[in-house]
Formats: sequence, structure tokens, C-alpha cells
Amino acid sequence: MKRIIIDIKNRIEQHMLSGSSFVIDQRLERQGGNIYLDRNYTGHPDISSARTIMIPRLHLWVMFWEGHGRPHPTRCYMHMARILDQGERVLVEDLYLDVTLMRDGRWQVLDIDEFRAAIAAGELSAEQVQAALEGLEHACRFVEKGGSDIERYVYGQLKWDGP
Repeated sequence: MKRIIIDIKNRIEQHMLSGSSFVIDQRLERQGGNIYLDRNYTGHPDISSARTIMIPRLHLWVMFWEGHGRPHPTRCYMHMARILDQGERVLVEDLYLDVTLMRDGRWQVLDIDEFRAAIAAGELSAEQVQAALEGLEHACRFVEKGGSDIERYVYGQLKWDGP
């Protein structure tokens, strides 16, 4: 399972599996129990930056990507995640399942096979499986209700003005 630590004090996003660390060089703030962070991507062929909202109570890590000088074909990417806010750091456990919404309106659930394999291997606790399924339910509702205006819908649900 991928684990990510957001170091609030030092503004670092650290990916535990790969050992990679990234500076959160734009926004990092909390509001209403949610964590917002924006950062630039260096050296990524398709993504120049991302606006990210972590919603612990919904088990969602929602990302809106920007391409290099053009919109990225993925309108919204949602990770099912357990998000544990520990004050000066936030621990994110990526729970395998993801939902993507493309700019043309198509959407899909990704990594179901990895999720099943992790359950079969005993890598996920009952609480993590439940969190993943609850997150999936919320993500599907966001896609269903937000559609092509999902960014505005997500920010509206969180009572936040957005970027």
C-alpha cells in the first residue's frame, strides 16, 4: 500500500514507497477538517501542477491536474484513502481504488484487481476495506452529481470558494 506523509511544518509531500519527496510550493491549508494543497510537478511528461483536496471524513483524496499549457485529459482523479491528520503531519494511506473522470465525460473505477489482491493477501484491515468502499461511494456520488462541473461541485460541497 502506498503511504504518503504530508509534512505541514516543512511543506513536504513524502512518498514512503518510492522514497520520493516533493516540495509543496503553492498552497497548503486546512479548512473545515479538509486539507488543501497545490504543488507543481517537475519533470512529469503530462502534468504541470495539481490542486489537491484531502477529505478525511469521506475517505477521498481528490486531485485536479493541469497539463503543460493545455487542460489535462483527466478532469478529476480521486484516490480512496484513509487520511489521518496528526497535527504537524498528515498520513495518507492510499487504499488502491481510484476513480477517474475524463474531460469527455467518461469515468471509471480503477485498480479493482489490486484492491481484491490486497484483501486476499491480508494487506488491508477490515477498517481499511470499509474506508475504501465508503470513499468509492462518495466518489461515485461526486461524479454523478458534479459531472462536467465536478470541480465546482466538490468545492461547493466543502463550502469553499476553490482555487
